[in-house]
Amino acid sequence: MKSNMKRLLGTCSLLLLIVMLMVKCKKSENVEIVPEVEEPKPTAGFTFVKPDTLKFLEYQFTGSSTNYKSLLWQFGDDSTSVAVNPKHTYRFPGKYKVTLTTRNGQGYTAAKEVMLNVVDPTIDYSICGENYMKTIGGKFSVNLEAGAGPDSPEGSKKLVDQDINTKFLQAGFDGTQKCTFELNTPQVVGAYTLTSGNDAADRDPRYWILQGSLDGIQYTDLHTVTACPWENTNEGASRKQTKLFHFDNYIAYKFYRLYIKSNRGSRVFQLGEWTINKKQP
Repeated sequence: MKSNMKRLLGTCSLLLLIVMLMVKCKKSENVEIVPEVEEPKPTAGFTFVKPDTLKFLEYQFTGSSTNYKSLLWQFGDDSTSVAVNPKHTYRFPGKYKVTLTTRNGQGYTAAKEVMLNVVDPTIDYSICGENYMKTIGGKFSVNLEAGAGPDSPEGSKKLVDQDINTKFLQAGFDGTQKCTFELNTPQVVGAYTLTSGNDAADRDPRYWILQGSLDGIQYTDLHTVTACPWENTNEGASRKQTKLFHFDNYIAYKFYRLYIKSNRGSRVFQLGEWTINKKQP
């Protein structure tokens, strides 16, 4: 009797399962699949102006993009924004690639790129003579040298050979790199240039101080930079690119020192060229 009951219950359970599966299949067959409506493709567009001609580093960007759900501005100096009409202030003169990328809800994107040439209007480059853009004579030294010595293919002398195609490379960078000019005679220096190396952007200096000294013992901070001025890419226009920096100074120092406190994170430091320059004539 118990055996018959078990068989009966098993049969009922099987029938119930079959009925449930058939109902589920029937319901699935009746589900209507609604095709996804394709969104309009996004566009990317913008204009830019300098709101104040005296503030030559400041730019106002105005977007004219359409059909987008999100956007991203890249200003070419490691800065970004998601504002529709951002205002951006560059830290240094130079050439910067500005990119606006838009995206719609289905993942389609559009982009617009513009190359900005940010120029200091107070400098008349047509009258800047060789003393302005070339290193003043004297002795050059570093506290941490390339492994193969100053005369090696990537030794410290390459930093002041007036050739941007060479570079100084120092392994084991620890944030204490000091490069020093001892001038033949004291000079009032009001500008300097740095040229990025030919590869590996994480080796570029990011935080440095230019210092001056009368005796080579006590140094005065003259100019400090805390953000890398070159684009964070290992190739293209940011490699072997020269940046010009100005600072206020009215003292004729005999020693000028570049104190490199950090780079972009590498244990190797590189720099293509360094010049110290007289004030604009």
